[in-house]
Amino acid sequence: MHQPQSVSRLIRKIEGSHEDLLELFRELEMGGLLMRREQKQTRGRPQSIMKTTALGERFIEGYNELMNMRLRSNMNDIRSAVHQAELARRLDESGISPYARFNEIIELARNISNTAQHNTAAG
Repeated sequence: MHQPQSVSRLIRKIEGSHEDLLELFRELEMGGLLMRREQKQTRGRPQSIMKTTALGERFIEGYNELMNMRLRSNMNDIRSAVHQAELARRLDESGISPYARFNEIIELARNISNTAQHNTAAG
């Protein structure tokens, strides 16, 4: 579990404008990822302390799991993906939905498979 931190300490640790970071903290608090509490000081105004919620902890765990995953690809995979994206772009520019075309190909393959199964069973 992450240790509670004062808002002023967090702002010093994270780069960005004071106002932007306060807005970010408010958004995370509204999203249920952080909770704020006031801690009384011996003098001066109370210190605002931020702590991650259970949901915030789970979010951090999930984020770290995803960051540790490695894509297993090589240059051929990347070239193939770029080529497929180019083909999809061309279809789209021609007014043809790549998804509709993909579904047509799936239907064609299904029909060929069904015909082959029917001929095998009949023969």
